[in-house]
Amino acid sequence: MKYLGSFLKTLIFMVIIFVGVADAGPTKIEDRAEYSASLNSIASVVMTWYGSLINSTKNTSESNSQPVIFNTHPIAGHWEQYRAHYPKNINQIIITNTQLLKQDNDYYFTVYSNISFMLKNKAHTDSFKELFVFSDSILKQPINLSYPIKSILLEARQEKSTPNRTGYKQKHYKVREFAYAWLSHLEDINTLDSVMNAKAWINKAPYLLEIGADKSQDSVSNILKKRKTLLAKGGHLLRSLSVKNTDSSDTFILELILEWKGENAEATPVIAKIKQTLKIHIKADKSWEVINIKEKHLLPMIAPWMGLLC
Repeated sequence: MKYLGSFLKTLIFMVIIFVGVADAGPTKIEDRAEYSASLNSIASVVMTWYGSLINSTKNTSESNSQPVIFNTHPIAGHWEQYRAHYPKNINQIIITNTQLLKQDNDYYFTVYSNISFMLKNKAHTDSFKELFVFSDSILKQPINLSYPIKSILLEARQEKSTPNRTGYKQKHYKVREFAYAWLSHLEDINTLDSVMNAKAWINKAPYLLEIGADKSQDSVSNILKKRKTLLAKGGHLLRSLSVKNTDSSDTFILELILEWKGENAEATPVIAKIKQTLKIHIKADKSWEVINIKEKHLLPMIAPWMGLLC
């Protein structure tokens, strides 16, 4: 497939497990901004999709806490049609690689994954290659009012050995659904705010911002306004994500390491390595609540990012 968009003039190949990104992304500020906004928005919806596949099997391994709920609205009435591409009784999905292309007004997101499932009481794993086609409405219209997934095409499937890695279940995707929606919000894309239930906490949850000796604490909305003067134009890429949920409750502590490249409000180039710690909770109605956010700017890495971070 030949890429015809205005940004990413050559094939962008990224190695992602949605906890880290190996590719540095585009270098021009305008390209970087669109690239990061589209990647983070698409990633959140893809997390919703794969999480909903596991959830649909009525997996009970996480029954000691509230059921994990995914909103499949972005794919609307086509859910059952595309669900038929997959085996039944899925218990784990591991995303291994991805590719992102843009052509005209559509984004083409190829996902390579290993899907584990039970068949006749035996464990099986098949590798999948799928092509998600997204419309650019994902950057323009609220996710609960539009249908950004235009199609999902199964391009390849083959049997393989069952992986030793475990833990890629419902909550793995639920927290990443939130994390990528949050990164999209940082890029001034508000189409995924309903995924985060942002209206409920954005004006009251405390946000501590630490840059060198300067520390500021206020509501999320107010700190983001101040932050925008420092990181005015550019984009965030996720470099690592860790989750603490040791008591198996529905409260999580997310630790994100982000790379930001762009410029400040005075058009001065800025490179930032950012550590964010978010304490979040799944409420009784299955919506998200942010309890607090802490952000600290670290010294940026001089050497290029190599390989997966986790």
